[in-house]
This record gives sequence, structure tokens and C-alpha cells, in this order.
Amino acid sequence: MKTTMQEKSKTQCVIQVEVPLDVVEQKLEEMYRRVVRTLELPGFRKGHIPRAFLLVRFGKDFLYEDSKAELLETYLPQALSEHKIEPASRPEPRIVEFEAGKPFRFEIDVEVFPEVEVPDYSDLKVEAPSKRRVTPKEVDRVVEELRVEHATLVPKPRTAVVEADDVIVIRQRGGQTREIQARSEGWTASLLGKRTGETLEIDASEGSKLKVTIDGIKRIELPDRKELAKTLGHKDTKSMEEDIREKLKERHKQDHEQELRIALLDAVVERSQVKVPARLVDDLLKEEREVFRKGGRELSEEESAKLREVIEQRLKRDRVLQAIKKKEKIEISDKQLEELIQQEAERRGTNLVKFKALLEREGRLEGLRQDRENQQALDFLVEKAEVIERSPNKPKQARGKARDPQPEEQED
Repeated sequence: MKTTMQEKSKTQCVIQVEVPLDVVEQKLEEMYRRVVRTLELPGFRKGHIPRAFLLVRFGKDFLYEDSKAELLETYLPQALSEHKIEPASRPEPRIVEFEAGKPFRFEIDVEVFPEVEVPDYSDLKVEAPSKRRVTPKEVDRVVEELRVEHATLVPKPRTAVVEADDVIVIRQRGGQTREIQARSEGWTASLLGKRTGETLEIDASEGSKLKVTIDGIKRIELPDRKELAKTLGHKDTKSMEEDIREKLKERHKQDHEQELRIALLDAVVERSQVKVPARLVDDLLKEEREVFRKGGRELSEEESAKLREVIEQRLKRDRVLQAIKKKEKIEISDKQLEELIQQEAERRGTNLVKFKALLEREGRLEGLRQDRENQQALDFLVEKAEVIERSPNKPKQARGKARDPQPEEQED
């Protein structure tokens, strides 16, 4: 295999690949023998159909398409490895030449993360975020969230119609069922006013329709505050609200500390002038738009533009954070990781062996290591920086960062 690489920009490159003719012919012969072992045609014994006859009968693509796919599967990752490239998004192969008697030539369009040159951050200076106080309105909001969390679903009569916030059981073609919540806006609004047994088409995803039948309608019945307090193990509503208030105080404290870390990281990002691959941003934006869509609403153009900014900033933060960890040699050893797993298992009150097996099965072990390393890198920035406490009477200034639109929750 011969390869050459051409850098088109800091985030994009093209790799030209040539697979030798003898390798191509060997793959075609292998594909022929694999097919001829199972193919049955009148007048020929199984396994003895001439290759030339197959090409005349079915055309050269009969062997070439599958051979091409397998050659790509083998040599595309080898080409990336040879040039030590870690793709930022799915590599896009493009066939240049694949003909009888010639080598197989193709190109790979690859998006990459450029090397981040971390600037000096020894003189970082940032104003501390405002500290939040717990308000009665916030306590009420948490109570309402808990009421929804401990709600019960009560089936509505077959003659009843779908109303906003009802939970509907829909059945798709093939018998698969799932529960969704009807909203007054978004694609689920088309369910409003329908009855059990009705069949209709809904927008399943961008540009596609899905035919479903309503198998049932349920209304949400919320517990009152006294019932909720009893369910949560409190003697009365006052003690429940006090417990919520204390937990909110602790959450605000943690949020304040994390906001300070992120403010410092953003300051380093701004100095670094990090570039992020455009196609990766497009792919992530599409995925997140679909999350909103499944939640029952479409994002406006303005919201999508803001979400794109959020995604770009997220990627920039991650790249800078990785560079800081590398520069400062911040890493979690296997022994430290084992200690983290044990601490988390104890906090959850679960068996250590089972908890570790669960993490391994779900591929979350390295994620736990990454999270702790990231937190240590952020703490390192806090230690190095000069943090200016905000005057109590000084209004908070907008930082100019796009806020991530919040998806609506969906019950599955």
C-alpha cells in the first residue's frame, strides 16, 4: 500500500491511497471462491461455476462492489494509522480508480483536531461569578418537579381525546409501542384531539413520516404537597421544604465553584484561538436538534445558531483542557482509578465488583478517569489564577456566550 497526505487546512487533510494490483486480484479471487461455494445455477455443479461466466451473467460489479467495500474496510484505517491521524469525524472515502488490471486507488477526506498551543496562563485573572441565594420560588419549582416525578398515570376512557400533557401509548407498524407526552407545540401537537384507536401520520424525524395508532391515553395525576412529603419520608411539608432548601444551597455552592472553573477555562480558550472541524460541529448539531425534535419541539434558526456556538465552545474547551493536562502531566493512574471506583461504589451503597463490572460493560471506566483528570486540570487553573471577588452591589455583566437551549423531557 502506498499513501501520501495533503493538508488542506488546519482541520482538514486528504490521504491518497493506492492498493497494489496483486492485492486487488487476490481479493477478487477470494470473493469469487466465497460466492461460488454457495451459488447454485442450472447446468453447473455447486462450486464449479467459471468466474468468466459469473462476470458475463451478473456483470463485474457482482464481485467488485463487495471486494471494494472489504478493501476499504482494511486499508482505510491502515492509512490513518500510518499518518498517525485521529479523525475528528467520520472519514469520507472517495473512489478514484477501481478497474480490471489496475491498482485500487482512493482518497480519504479527514477532519482532524489541530494541535493546540496553550498560551501562558500564569497571569490569569477572572471575576468570581455571582453567588446565588435560594429563593422560595426555586423551592417551589423543585417541589413541582418532585410532584411530577412521583405522579401516577391514570387511563382515560376510550371516548376521551388527547389533551396537552397527556401521555399517549402509540403503536408503530410491526407492533412496537412506546409512550410519548403530548405538547401544545411541536410535532406531538398533531395528536391533540385524537382518540384511542385512531391511526395517523406523524413527523418522526426530519423529512420522514411515521404511521402510528393510538393504543391508549393517560392523564397525569400529581400528588399534593402533603402526600409528596409523606412519600419522601418527611413528617410534614415544612420539613420537606427545609430539606430541599439545604440541598439547593449545596448545589448552588458546587455550581458557583464550577462556574469559576469554566470562566477560567474560557479565558484560556480565548487566548488559544482554537479551531474546530466544521463537519464535526454540523454532525453534533444535527444530533442535538433531533433530541429536541423527539422532545416535541423544533428549534428556530436563531436557537440553532446559538446551539452551534455552544457546541463549538464545548469542543474548544475540551481541546484546551486536553492540552493543559498534557502540558502539566495531569493523569490518573490505574491505582487511583481503582480508588475512585471504590469511593463511588461506597457512595452508591453498591457492591464494588458488580459496580466495576457495570462500568466495564457500559464502557464508562475511561470516562470516569477522564472526568477526574479534567476536574484536576480545572482546579489547577483556579490555583494559578487571581480570582477577583465581585462587589455585592455590582451587577453581573453578560459574558457574551451562547446559552444552550433546553430540550423538553420526553417519557419513553
